[in-house]
Amino acid sequence: MKSSALLGEQICRACWRERRYGYQRCSQCGQFKVLYNKSHQLCQLCNQNRLARDSLLAYLTNFSTPYPYNKTLFDLIAKNINWDCVDNNKNRRFRIFGRFLQANQLTQPLTWSAIDNALPKLGATGRTNPMLIRSCLFELGHLLASLGQIESRELYLSRRRALMPIRNAPEHLQQLMNDYATWLGSRKTVFSNVRDHLETLSVFWLWSAQHSINLPHEVQPSLINNYLLTLNFQWQCSLCQMIIPFDPNHRLAPKVCNCCGAVGSYVQVKRLAQNTVRQHRGKLKVFFDWALMNKMVIINPVQRSIRADNPTIRHYPLEIIRQLCSYIISPDADPIEAIVLYLIIFHALSVWELRHVQIPCVIPITLGILPLKLSEVDYFIVPKKEPSCGKHSPGRPSLKLNIPKNALPWLRPHLESIELIRQLKNTHQNNQYLLVSTSSAHHNKPVGKTFPSQIVRSASFKVNGTICNPNTLRKTVGVMMADIAGGGILRFLGWEDTQAFGYTWIPREIVYPQQPKNSQPSESTTTLEIEFPSMKT
Repeated sequence: MKSSALLGEQICRACWRERRYGYQRCSQCGQFKVLYNKSHQLCQLCNQNRLARDSLLAYLTNFSTPYPYNKTLFDLIAKNINWDCVDNNKNRRFRIFGRFLQANQLTQPLTWSAIDNALPKLGATGRTNPMLIRSCLFELGHLLASLGQIESRELYLSRRRALMPIRNAPEHLQQLMNDYATWLGSRKTVFSNVRDHLETLSVFWLWSAQHSINLPHEVQPSLINNYLLTLNFQWQCSLCQMIIPFDPNHRLAPKVCNCCGAVGSYVQVKRLAQNTVRQHRGKLKVFFDWALMNKMVIINPVQRSIRADNPTIRHYPLEIIRQLCSYIISPDADPIEAIVLYLIIFHALSVWELRHVQIPCVIPITLGILPLKLSEVDYFIVPKKEPSCGKHSPGRPSLKLNIPKNALPWLRPHLESIELIRQLKNTHQNNQYLLVSTSSAHHNKPVGKTFPSQIVRSASFKVNGTICNPNTLRKTVGVMMADIAGGGILRFLGWEDTQAFGYTWIPREIVYPQQPKNSQPSESTTTLEIEFPSMKT
């Protein structure tokens, strides 16, 4: 049924090629395929990989585009090609990206916003070429960030996410909130706090619009008090559990439920915790202080104070630490999980420090910065976090995090396994971070914010069938350290002075790890006895 490959014989092209070249074992991949190169005994794919390096080099030499800036960007990404790993897929990837640059002009200077606008959309079918173009654009952005020409992708996403609540506010107040966000940024407020401020303001102004209040100078102290009451309480039907908002102007319970029709079934229940309402009140006070400085209001309408709850330290039972320690020293433990648990339990690293912990590096004369092999290191580098508004902790006194000699025998096999994992992920040679993920391995950037939490959740589920989070686990370590060596030791582990000494007198509350939903109970794990007093060293 196919068209004939020869004029004098009815034979299709596939069968003619098999008869001509032979069906044998490929010398490169070892599979039985039709040979496309008889002299080298290579199949079609392996033969294309053999020719890919010369083909790509010829394409890069003859590449041209009507847009000069696109040519500069293409040369930049081509300069970072690892020619030892060039195959047919990489050859195809650069050719597709080259055709994209020949047809689309990128803005100069290139920014992450421009990259997001230039990303081709992914449809239901035909996704291969758009995905290759998108990967090249992201790689180009990371290269420009490493050269210091644009901000990092992480910083850009954090800033964009922080400004997203402005779109939910009334349109006539969006520019005002944008100016307020700029002022918060000038005070070195972290982006997560900026987002919290803007979310609080957007909800407040939407609620105020329902009461015909649209500008800051129209806000009175009574309006703020009524708004805080709506955050404190709400009405709930005792029969159908229907919830309706609390109206401060009509404080009597509704007589009839609109859902089930029950009479006198509404009761007043708590809506938000006291500390949450206190945080909302604090953010409104900061906003109207800024408005007062800019002469938008005469007085600050936020005059009501809310008492803070008594502080408590929530921590896991110490038996959880004992079980996790037995998993760390086990040779069958996952190496990444073991090293993350080790850094939390024995060095009290926070989530930010886990993401940014680095491998010691050497600087050769002719090459760039190269990390040492993990089998050779006996310390890590923990950089200090940039100062921000409200951050009082001075951090650790030293950037160097030494590994105790008695921990190296059982820790070094895990480090060697992590080194192998880094090689399998084709980690960039200049990547100095200890933890790498699929997206961060090819660039010198830290892993995502949820990566350490996922590792801890997975490890704790393997050990005792429950789910721990790294923050509470670190607090548990702080409780143990304070009981053994006193609260002052915590200052050397990144705690602020007041927080460190608070571990000796603040009431403690034992919490238990979360139970996973719809999961089978895990098998019992054999635990080993760990001598915790040895942690004094």
